[in-house]
Amino acid sequence: MSVAAIWSSQNKISQNYTDLIDDVRKTNPVHLNVFGDLVVMDYKNVKKIFADSENFQNFDFKERFKVVSAIANNDPALLEFGESLRHWLLFMNGEAHAEHRKMVNRKFYEANYEAITMDAIQEVISEYQDREEADLVEITRKFSFLIISKIIGLKSEDYDFIQKFSYVITLIFEKTLNVKDLLECAHMSRQFRSYLGETLSRQEKALTNSLLLEMQEVMGSHRVNDLIGTWEFLVNAATETTTLLLTRSIATLIEHRNKAINWNAHDGCAIAVEELIRYVSPVNWIPRQVKEDMEFAGLQLKKGKTVLLGIASANRDPDIFQNPETFIPTRKPNPHIGFGFGIHHCMGARLSRFEMQKFLPRFMAAFPNIRLHPDKPGEWDSKVFFRGHKRLPVLLK
Repeated sequence: MSVAAIWSSQNKISQNYTDLIDDVRKTNPVHLNVFGDLVVMDYKNVKKIFADSENFQNFDFKERFKVVSAIANNDPALLEFGESLRHWLLFMNGEAHAEHRKMVNRKFYEANYEAITMDAIQEVISEYQDREEADLVEITRKFSFLIISKIIGLKSEDYDFIQKFSYVITLIFEKTLNVKDLLECAHMSRQFRSYLGETLSRQEKALTNSLLLEMQEVMGSHRVNDLIGTWEFLVNAATETTTLLLTRSIATLIEHRNKAINWNAHDGCAIAVEELIRYVSPVNWIPRQVKEDMEFAGLQLKKGKTVLLGIASANRDPDIFQNPETFIPTRKPNPHIGFGFGIHHCMGARLSRFEMQKFLPRFMAAFPNIRLHPDKPGEWDSKVFFRGHKRLPVLLK
């Protein structure tokens, strides 16, 4: 199969994606793809670029938006979306990134995550404990929504909107993104900004003690657009990536139920979770950008060149991990980079680990006979950067 196949969204590609990226990493670990991007797939070089903030930076959408905006006749929603993306931590650089990350990180982790997570787990288990079957993607989506809704005070009836927003907005990462898709992202972003503005107003009138209001107070009311842009990114990350990670983790545990995990021992639980993060790697690719003209791995790179870091590929590099294609819940050490590395290490990594360590043991204990539905095959989503299931039917009894 050709190197270009790693950018395919076909269902048969997704089903065998780990084999495909393994083959490409062996033959072309660093190469230019059909779009002209630098693709890096081996662990050593992926980690090297993550750590090199002098030569590589977070992806800057400005040039892309200039071209697309012109094609789309400067659609107002598109211009607003471009402005909003400036406040996504994933696309910020330098001092602005460091200062904003420090502030967001400090406030984000002031919430009572122990109580929030345990309440969400109980709600999910209670909702599904009497059912014969369910869609595993739906289960994990509901859990991820409960977490973020409890953190910033969203209403339960907002579930459908938040899920649609989170799903659509991740289309901006796709290599095959066209003007139509980008406009859909932009209009969804506009709806989210309006929604979050109304949520802030509601909480202010009700004198709600919420993280949203606390962050607005720290940032100042004049920076409300910055705040909304920040949460546009955080809500998306907290729902979409959590859903992908938990869905594929549970599917992995079902497939390897013969491998015992001592969930009751803190070390046993933590080590198993790290292996799931490595093995699943829900975010397949992370974009970076070349800051100035340079040479890398014998290739001449121009300023602004897009760099695609293959996290999923790096996490299965046999030069680093023994038997990388095997799920080993006792694997140690496990230097995976499932949450990135360096100054752009995922801000929500600590919360994600905590959620997994609490949710997985309790969910698997509540549904000890859970298995993939024999008559209803799962369906892979068409996304490449966030590759996962669109639906995955399971039997719960």
